[in-house]
Amino acid sequence: MLGVNARLCSRAENCGFALARHSERVGHFDVSEYRRRSRVRPYGLRMEASPQNREEAEKWHLEAIALARDLNKMWTYVAGVTLFPRYSALRILSGPDGWKTNYENVRAGLPAKGMTYSAIQFSGGGYSLSLPFMPLGPALSAVQQYHQTNDTIRTLIDLHLEAIEQRGTQSGLFLFAKALELVRYILPGRDDAKRQAALPPESRNLLKQPLHWLFGIANERFEIRHIVTRQKQNPGLLPRLTQSERQDFLHDSDLVIRGVIQLELGINVAVAHQGRQKPLHT
Repeated sequence: MLGVNARLCSRAENCGFALARHSERVGHFDVSEYRRRSRVRPYGLRMEASPQNREEAEKWHLEAIALARDLNKMWTYVAGVTLFPRYSALRILSGPDGWKTNYENVRAGLPAKGMTYSAIQFSGGGYSLSLPFMPLGPALSAVQQYHQTNDTIRTLIDLHLEAIEQRGTQSGLFLFAKALELVRYILPGRDDAKRQAALPPESRNLLKQPLHWLFGIANERFEIRHIVTRQKQNPGLLPRLTQSERQDFLHDSDLVIRGVIQLELGINVAVAHQGRQKPLHT
């Protein structure tokens, strides 16, 4: 597990080390990363393919969308944060009944040399990221592991990513609790102490509370899973989270889930720290 600082290095040499760029053939696409001399858009990805006809262009277009989606998922683990934040937008891949689309015009005007998908990462959202490595290679490796893992781990990842995107909301708290239920099922051990001991030390040593507290608080606070106490002698609403409980629950839930994903996928997982904290290396 790797701790990464929430600060920006606009160029590799400003970080004090040389970063090797990665390129790889994935399916029909040549995927590569590059650095840009920009403080606003410091990092870019590119996917390129050379379809020979419209049928290939349509098929490979969907392939590019799927690869971009999986990269975005795994970026959260190899780089600490998602590649792009989610936002609501209407996107039409082909025209359904009653809709108009310019997809046919785009397809008909496909350049002879091929099609290119470019993604530029912005340094927005209140922080940016510096890493001691270029993340494309580890991300593509993580995508391969993601494709080979079982439905339980994929479900855990999906719940975790949804919780991160809604972090701080009641929906986010509930999604973290559902993910923790899976964590309790996945980790080996007959009790929570043994399950906690099974976590990677980089994750276990950063916990603010015991794992048993984390599982308990998910069921005993109004905002998370249940709202009514199960105590017959003292019926009523469950207590609400205190500020410190909320912070510890969010911090430790994220840390524990990342630790389990590191174990299950066999990848080096990053945790993003705000500020200029010292990175933690395996």
